[in-house]
Amino acid sequence: RFGASALTRREATRVAMPKPKSGEDAKVPLQAVVLADSFTQAFRPITLERPKALLPLCNVPMIEYVLEFLSTNGVEEVFVFCCAHAEQIVEYLENSPWCQNSSGTNFVVHTVVSTNCISAGEALRLIDHRHVIRADFVLMHGDVVANMDLKKVLHAHNARRKKEKLAIMTLCFKPTTQALRETRFGEGNLIVVTDPDTNRVLHYETHEPPNEADSSFGDGEQKKAQKKPQLPPLSLDASLFSDHPSIKISTDLLDCHVDICAPEVLYLFTDNFDYQNLRRDFVVGTLNERELGNNLYAHALASDEYAVRVDSLRTYDAVSKDVIQRWTYPMVPDTNALPMGTSSTYKMEWPNVYSDANARVHASAKIGAGCVFGDGCVIGAGCVVEQSTFGKNTRVGANVTVKGSYLQTNVTIHDNATVTSAFAADGVVVHENATIGKGAVLSYDVVVGPGQIVGDYSRVSLATQPVIDDDEYDSDDDGLEVGSLPSVSDGRRVSVGGVGSLGARAKAQNFGGRATLKDSDSDDDAQDVKGPRCAFTLTDREKDALAKAKSGLPSVDGVGKQVWSVDALGAAGAGNLWTAHASDLRNLWRYSIAPAPFARARLAYHKDDALDSDDDATHTRGGTGDPSFGNGSDSESGNEFGDDADQAETVFRREVAETFLRCVKHGYAEANAVVELQGLKMAENRTFADIARYVLMTVLGLALPAPKDVQKENARLYPVTSPASVPELLKVTRKKSRALGAPSRSVPKIGRRPGGDVTHVGGLLQ
Repeated sequence: RFGASALTRREATRVAMPKPKSGEDAKVPLQAVVLADSFTQAFRPITLERPKALLPLCNVPMIEYVLEFLSTNGVEEVFVFCCAHAEQIVEYLENSPWCQNSSGTNFVVHTVVSTNCISAGEALRLIDHRHVIRADFVLMHGDVVANMDLKKVLHAHNARRKKEKLAIMTLCFKPTTQALRETRFGEGNLIVVTDPDTNRVLHYETHEPPNEADSSFGDGEQKKAQKKPQLPPLSLDASLFSDHPSIKISTDLLDCHVDICAPEVLYLFTDNFDYQNLRRDFVVGTLNERELGNNLYAHALASDEYAVRVDSLRTYDAVSKDVIQRWTYPMVPDTNALPMGTSSTYKMEWPNVYSDANARVHASAKIGAGCVFGDGCVIGAGCVVEQSTFGKNTRVGANVTVKGSYLQTNVTIHDNATVTSAFAADGVVVHENATIGKGAVLSYDVVVGPGQIVGDYSRVSLATQPVIDDDEYDSDDDGLEVGSLPSVSDGRRVSVGGVGSLGARAKAQNFGGRATLKDSDSDDDAQDVKGPRCAFTLTDREKDALAKAKSGLPSVDGVGKQVWSVDALGAAGAGNLWTAHASDLRNLWRYSIAPAPFARARLAYHKDDALDSDDDATHTRGGTGDPSFGNGSDSESGNEFGDDADQAETVFRREVAETFLRCVKHGYAEANAVVELQGLKMAENRTFADIARYVLMTVLGLALPAPKDVQKENARLYPVTSPASVPELLKVTRKKSRALGAPSRSVPKIGRRPGGDVTHVGGLLQ
């Protein structure tokens, strides 16, 4: 059943559609493809045992938000692609009203299963090979929470397609601020360049935000390895300025990961087997191959619309708070619409506190804003609770403090414990007087012993941490999260993850310390195994010790031997402490379930902005930069400009700037200015584009205070203070450009390349 790539349920009647007769218009249902596998490892170790699409968000599995969103926006047929823990997703959907179609609507859900795909690109190639998509379709991930008006996007996309057949994709973006996107949602630094007249996407670029090495993690060697990433300069093809009257560079957009696609998108994935990632490979690759004529367009959400993908624990926290604060209405707990077919009885009380009718909260408990109490939840006397979610049948003892945390089904917190900004999966037990630090993640059935302290940003699981060699480690988290494999000789089920084939990586990973894997990576060997979680199964020895630990007894086996390390969770604890890879230490605070410190995130940007990305560390405008970045040395403070090549480029930039400013100051004629700059070009064996780039930088820089490395005689050409606003900056820039006279008009000639191609820098100045 779960062999290589199978369609389930009513595909025979729905997919094998008869072809319409010549001249006959056949109504094709609006279709959607939902990728129920993120193909990342950001939620480990939780997703070792359950797919992320089924993780509850405000006590509702995330895939429920996706299906509800699609059904209310006119989608009639949905193909849910399952890879990791496919059997769990299929079983959940088959037992839900979505597949049983009890509502009598035309909304039909199919599942497409392949347990050996390792990327979104492979998933879409499989969809193409199945020939199930017959018209333009909606593409999104199974972890998106949205209430946007999809019909409006579809209308704009279809109208554009009638005029332009090669308008193959419409991407949705939510206007926001850079701080919210990167600090609150944990997204990367995103730059989107569009044509403001047509909304055509011209450039898409994303990078990890600037970050400093965190001194609180690791030893000396690890700290030294934590190199501070710096944002590279934005580089645009000069032809964009000649092909488009104007361009818009946006740094304040959040990618919603909701796309409207033409069938040609699937064809392109099939034709390009190197396309794996939807954004980094397909979008960027399509934009770079403009000669093929395929165009992408952007759609900006309105201020009252919402669409965010939960792609990290940081985003999980942010979206949960948005749901509680009703930004996602009507997808909020007290509408009692999700999960579909259930009979929840949430009621909202001020300030944004949602309680199920069967929840019991002691009168002496102090309940703050932003809480959700699920069915059968019990909160004891004297508890202090703020901005937290409590799942079904969660038990919290007396005098417990829970702030900013997410407790799933059947979690037990004993008296006097403290849980701060943490995630506890199903069945977790925290004994009395224990403390769970901020950003901690406790996977399924983990037990924390009495009085134990789980450190900040810790991750604990009953499964042992996979052993991955440093040369195999992929810090960008792309790759297969986990794929179910057959049972092994000792009865335990195991799973593997990472990049590459399952067979290749199986040798490097062991999820229980005892299992050995078969040498097969074929889905044909996979077995149909039912159960709530089947990534691995505890041995009888571990089951007995776990039962003792949950009762507060030492977690020992029949002969009195400790099963789990006492150092990690105590004698009555159960679980293995996972350690972060050295290259990930600097990101723990930014992408954890605990809110990222805003001041710390902005400090990294301030330090990065203090450097001119095309200059050395001494080129700090206004003298306000960090002194450690202004000494020109290749120090440990993050200076990345110490090598010979960068120093040579800095010298060349200065020579171009000084030559151009000398022409301006002395009022050289246009022909003489061109001769001066051409002589410099030939002397340094450079291109005309190099000269034009640095001339443009110099002209634009005349609107700002003089850099430290400018010659004294040229300093008077610069203003003393920076313009107070962006409009004032543009005004000063235009004034400077007009004042340059002949030299500014010489720029197009300087930018002329062999063959007649002109870099239109002069047009930009005008």
